[in-house]
Amino acid sequence: MEDFTIHLTSDLTSSERRLSPDWTLKYFKHRVEYITGIPPESQKIWIYETNDSNEREQIDSLLNEETTLLEDLHISPFTRIHIESTSNDPDMIQLQKELLNPEDQDEEGLFKLEEKRYDEMAHTVKKWKLEKKLGRYDPAFTGKIQELLEENEVKAKTIRVGDRCKLHNSSFERLGTVRYVGKIPEINNENSWVGVELDEPYGKNDGSIKGVKYFTCKLNYGSFVKPIVVETGDFPQEKLDFNSDEEEDEL
Repeated sequence: MEDFTIHLTSDLTSSERRLSPDWTLKYFKHRVEYITGIPPESQKIWIYETNDSNEREQIDSLLNEETTLLEDLHISPFTRIHIESTSNDPDMIQLQKELLNPEDQDEEGLFKLEEKRYDEMAHTVKKWKLEKKLGRYDPAFTGKIQELLEENEVKAKTIRVGDRCKLHNSSFERLGTVRYVGKIPEINNENSWVGVELDEPYGKNDGSIKGVKYFTCKLNYGSFVKPIVVETGDFPQEKLDFNSDEEEDEL
C-alpha cells in the first residue's frame, strides 16, 4: 500500500502529514514526538474516521509497538489521528495553558514560565528537579519548545487575512475568519499570532488586547491564537435553521 495523507492533531498542533502503512507503531510514535512535542511514553492515540468525525477509537496501549504496523490499525487516507498527552509534568501542562490561552499571559510571553513561581516552590522540590533535570530543567524540554516555535512561524506564513478557519485549541472546534496575522507586542515581541473573528461568541475580546485594537468584531467574538492551532480551508459559516420541519436529535 502506498503512502497517504492523514490529519494529525494534538492540543498544540494541527497539520496534514504523510505516513507509510509499513511503519511500525513505535516508529510512528517517535516521528509524532517531533511534531507534537509529546514523548512516546506519554502519547494516547485516538483514531477518528474523518477529520470532521466525532466518533473515535483509542489505539490499544498493550499492542506490541515493535511488530504492529500502521496498516494493522486500519488507518485510511485523511483519517484524523489525535495525540493526547498523558503527562502530569507541571511544566508541560503550564506550557499548554500558555499556548492555548495567550490572552491570559503577561508581557513575558509564550513559552517563558514564570521564574517567580519556581522560586516560591519548596527549595527541596526545585533542587530535586534541577538535579534530576526534569521539566524545564531538562535540555530536551528547551529543544521541544524551539521546535514548536519554528513550526509556528512556518505555519504563520501559510495563513492569510480573510481565510476561513477552524481552531483546534479547545475541547470543541471553533469556526471563524482570519482578521490579523503578525506580531503582537502586547503578548510578546518574538512570536507570530493569528487574530480570528469567531462565528459564535466563544472568544475573549472584541479584536483588541490590552487596549490595542488589531481588528474589529463584536465583544467575545475575537480570539488571538498561535498559528499552529489554526486550520484554514473551506469552512462555511454554520447557520441554524429554526424553521426546519425535520426532526433531529437535540444537540
